[in-house]
Amino acid sequence: MATTKDIIADFEAWQTKLFQTLVKATKAANAIPAGDVSFYKTLDRDFANNMKEASASTLDMCNGILRQAGGQSVEELKDGDDMKDRFDIVVDVVDNMLEKVDVVMDEMKAPRKKGGAAIAQSAPVVALAKSNKLEYKLIHAQNIARPQLRFPDPVDNSSTPFVRKITYKPNAKVDLNYGMDLNSDTPSELIEQPHPYEYEIKHLEYPEHMFEQRPEQLYHPFDTTSAIWVETEEELKEMCKSLEVQREIAIDLEHHDYRSFQGFVCLMQISTRDQDYIIDTLELRGSLHLLNQAFTDPKIVKIFHGADHDIIWLQRDFGIYIVNLFDTYHASKLLEFGAHSLAHLLKLYADYDADKRYQLADWRIRPLPKEMLNYARSDTHFLLYVYDRMRNALLDKSNPITHNLLHATLQRSAETSLKRHTKEIYDAEGGDGPGGWRNLYSKWNRALNGQQFAVFKAVHAWRDQMAREEDESIRYVLPNHMMFTLAEKMPEESAAVLACCNPVPPPVRMHATDLALLIAQTKSRVTSLAASQKVVEIQVPVHVRFDPKTGLQGTDEAKSSTDAPASTSAPAVKTATSSSQSGKSLIASSSSMFQSAMGPIANRPVVDPTPFMAKRSGMFGDMTTSKASKEAQEAEERASRIMYELSVQRESAAPVFKEIDSVVQVQPEPEKEAAPAAEEEEVVFVPQEERATKKRTDVLLLNTMSKKRSRALDEDRTELRQEEQEAEGETASGASSAVEGGENDDVVEIKKKKSKKEKKEKAAASSSLSATPASSAPGTDNEEDGFQPFDYSTAQSVVDGTIDDAINKKRKKQRKQAPAASAPPAPFDPYNKLEEKKELQRKDATFSRAPKSGSRSMSYARK
Repeated sequence: MATTKDIIADFEAWQTKLFQTLVKATKAANAIPAGDVSFYKTLDRDFANNMKEASASTLDMCNGILRQAGGQSVEELKDGDDMKDRFDIVVDVVDNMLEKVDVVMDEMKAPRKKGGAAIAQSAPVVALAKSNKLEYKLIHAQNIARPQLRFPDPVDNSSTPFVRKITYKPNAKVDLNYGMDLNSDTPSELIEQPHPYEYEIKHLEYPEHMFEQRPEQLYHPFDTTSAIWVETEEELKEMCKSLEVQREIAIDLEHHDYRSFQGFVCLMQISTRDQDYIIDTLELRGSLHLLNQAFTDPKIVKIFHGADHDIIWLQRDFGIYIVNLFDTYHASKLLEFGAHSLAHLLKLYADYDADKRYQLADWRIRPLPKEMLNYARSDTHFLLYVYDRMRNALLDKSNPITHNLLHATLQRSAETSLKRHTKEIYDAEGGDGPGGWRNLYSKWNRALNGQQFAVFKAVHAWRDQMAREEDESIRYVLPNHMMFTLAEKMPEESAAVLACCNPVPPPVRMHATDLALLIAQTKSRVTSLAASQKVVEIQVPVHVRFDPKTGLQGTDEAKSSTDAPASTSAPAVKTATSSSQSGKSLIASSSSMFQSAMGPIANRPVVDPTPFMAKRSGMFGDMTTSKASKEAQEAEERASRIMYELSVQRESAAPVFKEIDSVVQVQPEPEKEAAPAAEEEEVVFVPQEERATKKRTDVLLLNTMSKKRSRALDEDRTELRQEEQEAEGETASGASSAVEGGENDDVVEIKKKKSKKEKKEKAAASSSLSATPASSAPGTDNEEDGFQPFDYSTAQSVVDGTIDDAINKKRKKQRKQAPAASAPPAPFDPYNKLEEKKELQRKDATFSRAPKSGSRSMSYARK
């Protein structure tokens, strides 16, 4: 049997031999049809025994594979029939094992330091993608070897604090261990280490040439120059020597984080005034600490654009720190530019269009295509010229003595260079942090029940653990939308897990069985936890409703709660399954959120607020306050009775008012016996159908002023009618006397209209007579009638005179404006009162009707 060393030494030969063995086994298995195996067993006993031993060996092998893939909790196969029934599980396990074999084979294809790769990397492929109206060129290749497998320092994705990689501190003013507690008993690996150049950055003395106004130095043409590719340690040392003599250098990095948990730097670009360098950081990862000699020199200005991430990446991967940083992003902010990207600065100062479509390219590709090299080089080639232009602009706009804007840019840049790399710690319980489940759940805003939420947390923790172990990004292991799909559907089989993911990520395909087992265990744990919880009874407020017909509490439960004293509590509501069946909301007894909020309310008795509302309004009933006087209480009782009589009128009750024909005799109603207080039922609500106004013949409700106005109008109409009748009678009598003649002619008297004074005297006399009792008025004809009621039709009020005067004035005005009776009414003419202006009259008089040229008549004068 071949050992691991033999396989590594000659992988292609071992792979060929493996396939040959699989082909032989397949041919041997298909030599005898499956339906004829039993027949051959009956013919040859030795064949039957050999088949039995082979079946037992195969069954043990399958059970071993199941235990390897799913753990000891997986149920083993018992016999051949069990294998047939559970064949889907066997297929899933085999697929899982083959995926892992595929990964191992990919690792074997990686290039080794000695010798080439077993399988060469494919040619880079350019794919176009559009996002937010921007086009990106995704340059990728197949069979890219994982660079982190060849790193000299192992990748540490644990939650322990970050251990800085710097061991030697060039250009130091204080010791490397400055700021560290060396007397602490805690191991240094578990202590957050300070920034090694914090003292040097805070006490930095900037070179004088930075504050001098001088002309900018133009860059070399981009097309006629080329960059130097640095991939060996000797080339790196030569480059470091040239950097140490410079006054300014421009730096930029290219990063990759899709196939790594923390990510790593793939490329570094450095430009001087005369030369561009591109460093292969994947090959020189363990030697790049040599750049600290130039990068920490305070006399050399390091120009970056947007250095927040670059500072962190340099510390994490290489142990490199920056002293005397100038960030052009902060300068663009202080100069108040419209845009602050590097592409905008290159276009503004160098008139160069940077092709940012390569930002999403895979920088692990080796060798790099020409397009990617040009893109990387352009980021730093023009940056020194941009620095000169922006520095002069800051000096021009600054105070000539303090150089305030330039100092502000340097101060912000120094704060950026003081940033430290800290590792992300996963909080499985609370979900806090940038990579925690709490932030993700709040952004996606999915509605999950308790069991689904527990599965979501478990799958999220599994994804983080798998990404750390395999050194893959969480997006590569399991995208967010697929994780929420698994949480909602909660599949318990590997086939169902794979069905939830399209396309299936390779880590999910490899560990589909583990993921299904995790989901099943989480569901069972949540179910057992819910069954073990005790039922907690809490008291919740009861909403009291009123019956629309009676105005009182409609339901028996509400009435009982109202009639009960205030100290009685509302019925308790259980948070078990019975409350969910009745439609009430569940309150989780295990959640501290609900316990803290409902605790004081649950222990407080619930009191029906209706009696308190009624007692605080005098229209509903008694006011039990001690300050109310007896007179106020009696007045409120009378108002309550009036409201009751007006709102609810029983059929047996007598009408309140009667129609008045001429004289109405009002008989005093017999006093009713007061009903007991217990029988009085106060109604404060009347349904709509009973509130509708009904026409009744025995009720007359008139407003006082409306009654007086109508009476005055009736009198006017009566007087006018009498005058017309008298006039007609006078005309007729005159005509008859003229025709007949004679001594016995009747004398017709024309009744004159009574004056206003006579009307008032007559009204006063009638009012005095009506006001005098019948017993004291001598000579009356109605003495046998006894007491006469007050006649409202003859009563005069204070405002009657004013109303009569206004009506008489209005009638006189109408008579003056009325036309003669013989003449017919003239038709309405809205223009009869308009006066025509003289200018219009002259114009109309001189208006010529002779046709003009161009008129519609199209008639022209003949010559």
